[in-house]
Amino acid sequence: MNRLQGKIALITGGSTGFGYAMAELFSQEGATVVITARGKEKGMKGIDKIKELTGGDVQFFPCDVTNEDGVRDLVIKTIGAHKRIDILVNNAGFFAWKEFESITGEEWDQILDGNLKGCFFCIKHTVPFMIKNEGGSIINMSSVVGLIGKGYAPVYCASKGGVTLFTRSLALRYAKFNIRVNCICPGTIITDLNRDRIEKALDPEKALRDIVSEYPMGRLGTPMDVAYAALYLASDESRWVTGVALPVDGGFTAGK
Repeated sequence: MNRLQGKIALITGGSTGFGYAMAELFSQEGATVVITARGKEKGMKGIDKIKELTGGDVQFFPCDVTNEDGVRDLVIKTIGAHKRIDILVNNAGFFAWKEFESITGEEWDQILDGNLKGCFFCIKHTVPFMIKNEGGSIINMSSVVGLIGKGYAPVYCASKGGVTLFTRSLALRYAKFNIRVNCICPGTIITDLNRDRIEKALDPEKALRDIVSEYPMGRLGTPMDVAYAALYLASDESRWVTGVALPVDGGFTAGK
């Protein structure tokens, strides 16, 4: 039996990277999936590909999760189409590859808004429907740098550290409603963004070796590595799991 049969899943940032991988896997496992992202063209291409691969019910609604009115409309559209939301994955995020001293106040706001405020808006407007339906699973996307510090990305660390503690606090708040709130903390994943960063290095092969050397399992993660962790947290198999910050990192944080 499919692990998410009959469930309705809303995934933000679902048109690329591990958001897309989650959408594909959730659809394969029987969920009706709604993905959202700012770019309509990528979103429509994404759902067409997933439908072709899985034959599932997949929809796309464009939304900027940092806009509260837009998030409210997204949730209302999803409820209107499917009557409930069983799974919310807050995957949309933002990163800036800049030296800390050169980051502007506007860029600070972009990072914190993209990674934390968007998460807040989506949960705020989805939770009332989960309470009404007597349960749900919320999965927030944090990072290994939401557990430990990294000198190259202090602002990103601040935003993801916020996501981790936001998750734990909400887990306590909503446990009595049978709403589970967990977060995933990925290490370096092979996404278009990270691939582009490595390829633009002065010595791409060395850059890749240096990153891989931090991971005891000897490789970087794939979007599906993250998607399978999300599948567990979304499914009833994790029905007594809440408030968890789950590293998916090939052992990166084990010795930290």
